[in-house]
Amino acid sequence: MQQKNNQAHALTYTRNGIVHRIVTPVEITNVITEQKVSTNGLWDTGATGSAITKSMASALGLCSLGKRQVRGVHGIQEVNVYYVNITLNNKNITLNAKVTECDELSNDNSVGMLIGMNIITMGDFAVTNYQGNTTMSFRVPSLQNIDFVSETKVTQQF
Repeated sequence: MQQKNNQAHALTYTRNGIVHRIVTPVEITNVITEQKVSTNGLWDTGATGSAITKSMASALGLCSLGKRQVRGVHGIQEVNVYYVNITLNNKNITLNAKVTECDELSNDNSVGMLIGMNIITMGDFAVTNYQGNTTMSFRVPSLQNIDFVSETKVTQQF
């Protein structure tokens, strides 16, 4: 992970109403050629790893590091693996990650990346739906434990 100024950086996504998909701008960089492509990233806590679409891999001219088997909604597939830099929409967060290749994530090709747990676990991630509006916030590096139980002083009983 690279960060400017070696300090914590964060991004926040807010939408009126409850949303069922969190999509934010990302920039993907080929670490060899330094070619960059801007696209949107779909945040997915159900995905253990991040992935980029075949069209993004092609647009960046990425060279595969090899193959890996992944399990998804369509079963087990063997796919290409790439190493890329991912810059999140505030331009202060750049993360280095291995990503796998996936099929297109949107009908109009506007979503070129799936942001999985290998990236989300690099920092603090929270989603709230306060007063019927969705807010997602992500910060790297992790600065504190987020514990809603202790914050509300609710005692869990088993």
